[in-house]
Amino acid sequence: MNTGYVLDHTAIAALAHGNIYMAARVFRSVQQVQPLYVPAVAFAEGLTSVVQAEVAQMLQDALSAPCFVFRTLDEPGGWAVAQLARERAADLPTAHAAHIALGSALPVLTRQAGAYKQIDHRIITEQIG
Repeated sequence: MNTGYVLDHTAIAALAHGNIYMAARVFRSVQQVQPLYVPAVAFAEGLTSVVQAEVAQMLQDALSAPCFVFRTLDEPGGWAVAQLARERAADLPTAHAAHIALGSALPVLTRQAGAYKQIDHRIITEQIG
């Protein structure tokens, strides 16, 4: 059984803004040696929404925790994510996080749980504040 979470772009943005839930999740994941999977597309999208210098520094500090696993896309994965986005009318960051969640059965930390249910009802989400 896999453990951990997939962070979508809304979770990355929440982490960058110092969201208490996300700070606690990172702290707990470090304690439990529990990976937090970060889709590369979601990471880029989350960062573009938080460009202020002080927020960027907080995010960089948070992401230096040893629990983060960055997930890039190879060519077949990129095509699978693009197809998922097109078929389910989802944006690419959401489709990338969904792709990882479906392949790993890990829950997605998000502020937009409905978007993942629209993609596939099997995706487990955990709402962040």
